[in-house]
Formats: sequence, structure tokens, C-alpha cells
Amino acid sequence: MCELRITNYELRITNYELRITNYELRITNYELRITNYELRITNY
Repeated sequence: MCELRITNYELRITNYELRITNYELRITNYELRITNYELRITNY
């Protein structure tokens, strides 16, 4: 019973970390899009 609780807790932490990583990736993707857009403007 105690082991299950620990596993559940670890899974929750992993899920939380994944959410943070996903959020950071979204921000990076957004920044890349902005850079790409700025480069396009510069090229014109």
C-alpha cells in the first residue's frame, strides 16, 4: 500500500515536469516563429 502511494506521487511529479517541459517547448516554438517572421521582414 505504501509503495503504491510513493509510485503515485512519483508519477504526479513526472506528469508535472512534463507539463513544464511542454510549456517551455511551446514558448521556444513561439519565439522561433517570431524570429522567423522578423527574418522574413529583414529579407524583403
